[in-house]
Amino acid sequence: MNSDNAGYIIGAYPCAPSFHQKSEEEEKEFWRQLSDTPDIRGLEQPCLEHLHPLGDEWLLRHTPGEWQIVVTAIMETMRRRSINSGFGLASSDEEQRQACVAYYRHLQQKINHINAANAGKIIALELHAAPLTGNANVAQATDAFVRSLQEITRWDWSCDLVLEHCDAMTGPAPRKGFLPLENVLDAIAGYDISVCINWARSAIEGQNLALPLTHTQQAQRAGKLGALMFSGTTITGEYGEWQDLHAPFAPFCPQSLMTTDHARELFACAGTEPLQFAGIKLLEINANADVDHRVAILRDGIAALNKTKL
Repeated sequence: MNSDNAGYIIGAYPCAPSFHQKSEEEEKEFWRQLSDTPDIRGLEQPCLEHLHPLGDEWLLRHTPGEWQIVVTAIMETMRRRSINSGFGLASSDEEQRQACVAYYRHLQQKINHINAANAGKIIALELHAAPLTGNANVAQATDAFVRSLQEITRWDWSCDLVLEHCDAMTGPAPRKGFLPLENVLDAIAGYDISVCINWARSAIEGQNLALPLTHTQQAQRAGKLGALMFSGTTITGEYGEWQDLHAPFAPFCPQSLMTTDHARELFACAGTEPLQFAGIKLLEINANADVDHRVAILRDGIAALNKTKL
């Protein structure tokens, strides 16, 4: 990895007090402390209706102006799928595939509006190849995803498009159960879309700590590796058994399977070409945790990534 000092993209929202419906005062203090933290390039931020429960402008007002944003579609995708399991870009339920495409149109308009007022603020959108839950037909899901790509790539985007790989529908115990990486790579081959490997989501797919490196190598060989994000998983403790709950690095989280050495090997695989972004997404599992502990999780994650450069 190019070891420039631009810093990391921080998926801070699962540590934020607002994630647990806490007060606005706690939320302000969380972002104030995070704003004073070194080595942050910007945020990975979900977009439901807005980029923050208190609104887009609230987030922009309470975070440094130089921070950039990577928007992720995962939180709203999973929220919609809890209501209708057909929602997704790779869904063979055509009505729900179109509903998901319409959501991405909302994202495109939101991103372009923000970037028009704040040039270069949003640098990327993480999109997801979510199939119809319960339909094990990978070919059908791939075909649906290709149709969605044909639509959304025709729009004028003011940011990069990055496919975040989540654990595949073909894995032993799917948590997200999205398209396998090889099908994703085939589908995006003709598009200016790169791949983000999330450490935990690959490890969960195979219940195998070697799979994140294998996936990174696959994306690299295909010329599509664009980003690395580090979330952890566990097999015991409060973060569950192979759950996608963004456990912190070990030893901060004693049960975490994700270590600095794991991060180092992914960065080594990425090589010297600069990634579009790299960073962490970590969860405060204790809803009643204070702001200091919420920030400490993220600062520990930043420190872990900095150690990979030593």
